[in-house]
Amino acid sequence: MHGQYISNIDRQLISEEDTFLWLSKGDLKAKTESEIVAAQDQALQTKYYATKVLSTETDSKCRLCQKFDETIDHIISACPILAKEQYIKGQDRVSARLHFNICKETGVQLDKNTDMNVYQNQSKQVKKVR
Repeated sequence: MHGQYISNIDRQLISEEDTFLWLSKGDLKAKTESEIVAAQDQALQTKYYATKVLSTETDSKCRLCQKFDETIDHIISACPILAKEQYIKGQDRVSARLHFNICKETGVQLDKNTDMNVYQNQSKQVKKVR
């Protein structure tokens, strides 16, 4: 299973060098780094891995949807059961973090004295849309 990520990426769309840039920064704990690499290589303990590599399972179908092989790719982005709620929550957290970082970089601050959640800096004022 090792090397799966490299063999699966589309080199025309994804820069292999940039893909692994995060490894050279050294700001992750060794355990976190190894788990990310194992996930990229499809080498985490999924039912697919247990069936195809370890031969300890006979059924590789996803525990949640029972329709597709339980691979890392399936769990992270394709399971119809997880898509209903978990993927959206994850995307919301990423969006909130991006929003916070953009506000911080541009000097936009939340005015806590108003109920309308207005974001403002020196030259602009924007109402938060819900």
